[in-house]
Amino acid sequence: MKPKLYPILLAVLAVGFGTAVLAGENRDYPKISLVGPGGGANPISRDQFITLVVEGPFISYEKTPIPSAGVIDYVNDLLKTKGVSYIGVYTREGVKYGDVIRTVDILRQTNAKNIGVSMIELPVGREP
Repeated sequence: MKPKLYPILLAVLAVGFGTAVLAGENRDYPKISLVGPGGGANPISRDQFITLVVEGPFISYEKTPIPSAGVIDYVNDLLKTKGVSYIGVYTREGVKYGDVIRTVDILRQTNAKNIGVSMIELPVGREP
């Protein structure tokens, strides 16, 4: 039976916040929010954020895998080029829990002010 993504994402947030508190870090990390389906009264226009997809062991942007060694710099350059500070993250169906955790942890190190993680998994072959 395949685990649901919602409990996994809640665990990601709990681990992220708990780790920062226990470590006594004073660095300002981006706000992380879970984004559910539909019903938003004021949806954000797609030109106000960049959309990344967790494809398992790698992250992609517009169907192109981002090199693992340069994810932070690549995303920071995208944020600067697009003039935005928000990252939207989708997870491909079947992605492992550890890959989601790793991705959120990496993206927390970018210059993003907000990271929205979709609670809806993307089927293989479908783009956000």
